[in-house]
Amino acid sequence: MAKNVFRNLQIGFGFSMAILLASSAVMFLSLRKQRENKALMDQSQRTILNSQLVLIDLQNAETGQRGYLLTGQEEFLAPYRDSRRDLPQHLGNLINGDLSPIQMTRAQGLGRLAMERIEVLEELMAQRLSSGNLSPDHLDRGKSIMDSCRVLIGEIQHEEEAREGKRSEELDNSTLTTTILFAFASLMSLVITAILFWKLRGDYRRRAELQQELLEKDSDMKHRLNIIRGIARQVTKGNYSVIIDDTKKDDLGNIAESLRIMTESLKKNFDQLQRNEWRKNGLAQLNSGLMGNPGLEEIAKFSMEFITDYMDLENGAVFMVERSTFKVMHTVGLQSLPFSEVPLTGGILGEVYRTKRYRVLKDLYPEEFKLSFAQGEILVRQIALVPIIYQQECMGILEVGSRGDISEEKIGIISDFCETIGISMAAAQSRRRVQQLLEETQTQTEELQVQHAELETLNSELEAQAGRLRVSEEELRSQQDELLISNQELEKRSHLLEERNQVIVARNREIQEKAEALALSTKYKSEFLANMSHELRTPLNSILLLSRVLTENTDGNLNQEQVESAQVIWSSGTGLLTLIDEILDLSKIEAGKMDIELEEFRLADLISELQQMFSPLTKEKNLELRIENGLPGDFNLKSDRLRLEQVLRNLLSNAIKFTENGHITLRVERTSGPGASIRFHVRDTGIGIPQEKQKLIFEAFQQADGSTRRQYGGTGLGLSISREIARLLHGELNVESTPGQGSCFILSLPLDFVNGEQIDVQNEEPIAPLNKALENPAIGPGILIPQFIPDDRGTIAPGDKAILIVEDDETFARLVLQYARKAGYKAIAVGRGDLALEAALRFSPKAILLDIVLPHMDGWQVLEGLKSNPDTRHIPVHMMSAEQAKKSESIRRGAIDFIRKPFQNQGFQEIFSKIDSALSNGPKKVLIVEENPKHAEALSSYLESFDISTEVKSSLEQGVKALTSGKVECVILDMGIPDPGAYETLETIKGQDGLEDLPIIVFTGKSLSGQEEMRIKEYADSIVLKTAHSFQRILDEVSLFLHLVENKTSGLSPQVNAKGSRLAEILHGRKVLIADDDIRNIFSISRALEKFNMEIYSAIDGVEACQVLESQPDIDIVLMDIMMPKMDGFQAIEKIRSMEIFSKLPIIAVTAKAMMGDRERCMKAGASDYISKPVDLDQLVSLLRVWLFNR
Repeated sequence: MAKNVFRNLQIGFGFSMAILLASSAVMFLSLRKQRENKALMDQSQRTILNSQLVLIDLQNAETGQRGYLLTGQEEFLAPYRDSRRDLPQHLGNLINGDLSPIQMTRAQGLGRLAMERIEVLEELMAQRLSSGNLSPDHLDRGKSIMDSCRVLIGEIQHEEEAREGKRSEELDNSTLTTTILFAFASLMSLVITAILFWKLRGDYRRRAELQQELLEKDSDMKHRLNIIRGIARQVTKGNYSVIIDDTKKDDLGNIAESLRIMTESLKKNFDQLQRNEWRKNGLAQLNSGLMGNPGLEEIAKFSMEFITDYMDLENGAVFMVERSTFKVMHTVGLQSLPFSEVPLTGGILGEVYRTKRYRVLKDLYPEEFKLSFAQGEILVRQIALVPIIYQQECMGILEVGSRGDISEEKIGIISDFCETIGISMAAAQSRRRVQQLLEETQTQTEELQVQHAELETLNSELEAQAGRLRVSEEELRSQQDELLISNQELEKRSHLLEERNQVIVARNREIQEKAEALALSTKYKSEFLANMSHELRTPLNSILLLSRVLTENTDGNLNQEQVESAQVIWSSGTGLLTLIDEILDLSKIEAGKMDIELEEFRLADLISELQQMFSPLTKEKNLELRIENGLPGDFNLKSDRLRLEQVLRNLLSNAIKFTENGHITLRVERTSGPGASIRFHVRDTGIGIPQEKQKLIFEAFQQADGSTRRQYGGTGLGLSISREIARLLHGELNVESTPGQGSCFILSLPLDFVNGEQIDVQNEEPIAPLNKALENPAIGPGILIPQFIPDDRGTIAPGDKAILIVEDDETFARLVLQYARKAGYKAIAVGRGDLALEAALRFSPKAILLDIVLPHMDGWQVLEGLKSNPDTRHIPVHMMSAEQAKKSESIRRGAIDFIRKPFQNQGFQEIFSKIDSALSNGPKKVLIVEENPKHAEALSSYLESFDISTEVKSSLEQGVKALTSGKVECVILDMGIPDPGAYETLETIKGQDGLEDLPIIVFTGKSLSGQEEMRIKEYADSIVLKTAHSFQRILDEVSLFLHLVENKTSGLSPQVNAKGSRLAEILHGRKVLIADDDIRNIFSISRALEKFNMEIYSAIDGVEACQVLESQPDIDIVLMDIMMPKMDGFQAIEKIRSMEIFSKLPIIAVTAKAMMGDRERCMKAGASDYISKPVDLDQLVSLLRVWLFNR
């Protein structure tokens, strides 16, 4: 109670003192603030005064200077001098005052301007004294500086006046605040005094009540303290099980609770100390047992037995990581294990190995985890797996089992044991590795001793060599002196070379200018050749057409001599066309537009083809053609096959032409060493070439004999084109010749494109022509065909399925005959190739099994004879041979398939399955890939009339999808052959899985050169040109590949007859408009078409053609020349297409300018089709029939 009274007195006195101190502090601060404001106001007044004094000094100086300038009297300078003296002091007072940063900047700026103004005044006075004249610039400058000073002084004074007003306002506010606070403090002191009196009176009354309550509690506290004192004595004696039951929430209750917590903590700590002591003893015993140098097996045995005994565990095992498995090192309490190693990735062991963390398995199935004893079995409740880790690497796993629970504490102790085991295992492994290394070191030491002896021998040799080197050094020194002299001479020569280089640079500029002029002339020449091609083809068109009409002599009014003359005209025109094409080829080479297409091919095939091609020509001139191939037969060459063949054909043709007697030799060899190459030598024994003419012959239009009396004809383009092609192939063409002894042309190609890798298929034997094979004694229809083996030829009845077996191996022939009988065939067997043709004609078999290697006539010749005879060409022929031949080659020649001997029953099944499929009577399906829908429709309709199912696609992508989605047995392809994209088309089809042997017939409207035809035959099986009879030719080829049997007895069906008749009469009575500016072309085309009873209309330009169409709207088709006066063909086609009545009228564009892009431009203008001059009559008739087929 006394404390409360004292506290109340303290509170009341404290509040009073606080209010007094606060009011005193506020009043003190207010008075200090007033003094500060007063001082600042005085400072502002001083700043205003000093700035005003500076202005006055400047004005006085300016006034004194003006008086002096006006009068020239010195007494007027007194104000100037006074101002000059006082100005620095006044400026210093202004700058050194207590100014704000902005004011300080202004003051400093004012000081600079003031001093500058004084300098200007002095300069003016100096001018007055020196010259008596004043500079207007100085006057203006002085006025500008003075104005700036007035502005700065005004800003300074304005700023200080504003600050002075603000401080005056703050001073008034501070005075008012002080008055209010003083009144508030007095009032609060009175209120606190009253409250304190009332509070003291209440405290005094409660003091008496509390004194009685304290006496009662004193006796209770003594009793509780005695109880706490007794419990403390029990704890000091080590009895931690006593419990304090005091739940009162007071100080003694808190003491009792603290004593209870302390007792529990002491008990827990003493238990932990005992467990730690037990763990340390275990680790010490384990370390003691692992002392020394035990091996891995000893470590595992001791560790496992110690842990199971010390930890009171039932069983366990130690696994050690060895390579990629766990190896069982030792077990305790376990029966014999069924394994000794476990994969690292297997089961829970693998998981513990990967994670390096222990696992405890609980809730085990009783029937699977038991301990066996003599008296019975005990269940194992838990299994623990602990990794043995050393330096973050798992070296093994310790597995233990227990009948009770394996606590976390036990797992911790086992983990400590495993660390010690890991250290011991690592030490044992290190000892083992050290022992191994020691043994290896001993072995290497012995080897080093041997090498040391060898090195001593080498050292003696090196000493001898060092002596020789010293002698060489002396020789080198003498050579160095000689080189110094040579270098001096070289320096002199380098100066001369620099002078010559300057001359060369000047000449190079001249050469470059000439090269540009040459390129321009080449461009003009190319354009000239293109235009000349048009001008030459136009009259040539009439020559070829009219001579062809006269040659056919359809009216029979020409005698034999006249027909022969017409044939000479036609042949000469064809030769002239070839010459034009050569000129265009040369133009393409010079313009850099001839493309090279690299491919890998067997060189022996090319040489064989050249031999077959030129052998008849050499025999005709009684010359000998020698072929000397110094390369392996399977050697592959990577180059442009067509261009290479073109060069070799030209060289061989020239050799034959210029050789009257002797021989022609084609030799192929491969050079070795740097710059290795393939060389083709074409050597003849002809007239030879003089030395001065050997460079001339490679120029265009040049020959060795260019006189009017020359013996040999030709244009002189062949060798020029050949050399340019050789350069395109990265090679060169050279000549060696002696007049009268012959010439040797050498074509060298680099080995950059050579690939020595052999192809899979072995070399095929050259196939001799059929006519050569038939030079053997003829097998007439009446000759007796000997029976090779017993067969069924005598039992064949009408309606039987007969098969002809052509095989010279008697054993194999019998085997094939037996299988044929099982397949339901009557079999006839012959053992010679020359008997096969007669047997096929006599017995009319349904199919033929044909071997390739046969006596008298090989299988290829037999196949050629079968397919060239209309009576046997439809018979399916299956090729077979022990030789390795190309399946694609067999199919290309007309066979249905090829199989290599020997083969088993599966091979027989495939053979007769293929034959049965070929003999099926269902309609055969042909895919037509044609970008022109009209052509495709006409061809499809024609083939379907012969019971041949067709499918038409307009693009390559659609065609490939059709081939892969449905069964197609033949493809007719017209995709702009021989454009470069067409070869990719053929290669894409042949590259599809399952389509490698699919027959492909190329149907094109362009006349092909020999090179183009050979290139296409690499992918296609047959080539058909669009002529008047091309549909029939297509039908023949399709029949050959599909093995269609012609019905000779019943004749064609009414539908077929109707179609054939319609095809023949399709042009009869049709109206055709020929638009051409050359009357000769109109005449020749008209004469050619009149024999088909067509009605001809003509026009000489596009305007007249449109007029004729307007007057004759029933015209069926238009032949439109492109280059015509007034309105060319493009404009005429566009105008015709703009008329709705002629939107679907067939228009065939005719042009003599056969350049790249002409066809696309014609089709874009609206033409239905395109043909180039000179017009091929057969091709023109074919196009007319196509476009008039369904009109």
